[in-house]
Amino acid sequence: MKKKIHFITQAKGGSGKSVLTFMLAEKYKNAMLLDLDDATTTTMKQLAYRDPIKVSFLDRETKRIDRGAFNGLFESVIDAKEDLFIADLGASVAEQLPKYLSMNGIEVITDLLNASEIQLQIICVIGGGNIFKATMEYLVELVAATSGALEIVIAHNGFYPCSDEQQNTLQRYAGQNNLQVIHFDLVKDKGETAMRTVENVLKAGRGISGLSPFSSIYFKKPIEQLSL
Repeated sequence: MKKKIHFITQAKGGSGKSVLTFMLAEKYKNAMLLDLDDATTTTMKQLAYRDPIKVSFLDRETKRIDRGAFNGLFESVIDAKEDLFIADLGASVAEQLPKYLSMNGIEVITDLLNASEIQLQIICVIGGGNIFKATMEYLVELVAATSGALEIVIAHNGFYPCSDEQQNTLQRYAGQNNLQVIHFDLVKDKGETAMRTVENVLKAGRGISGLSPFSSIYFKKPIEQLSL
């Protein structure tokens, strides 16, 4: 059976990559978690109870993805006992990903993955409202760089709802490029109490186990409904 790795990516900061990583970590308890963010420690703090592995992808001088580090990640995946990996790409790494894929040749990368029996799924986070344009521009760049050779899934963050026009644009683009669209929203109740509860849980870095039934109710259903 192939090993599977999810790259959670979006160059627009604050779009919800770390929240989606948290939700996937709660849903898939046996997954190995990777923090590919060279700039912030959000994932390391939010998922401290799961001991995520920090991986540096960027060359310190060029600020571009280092080919050796990129290949080394997949070599480590081959040697690991786990079959599922969830990787949160920080904005700086995500920004370089399409450029890396284009410069190094998508055929070379897919040959490497196939020979290693690794399935790479790239999950691109999209938000509506005032971040729609920036997140969509990144998605378009990512799709162009992969040329259909890698699986890309669009993950719409419900915290940033789309207008009707934005929703139509997203669905039309997904249909034209045969892309799956999933939706996630850690808490549908946007009231002050619910949002404060979520913020405290994320900051604590202990996950949702051990929460009171009142607190855990905010999390369980959205996590259960998340499907990849």
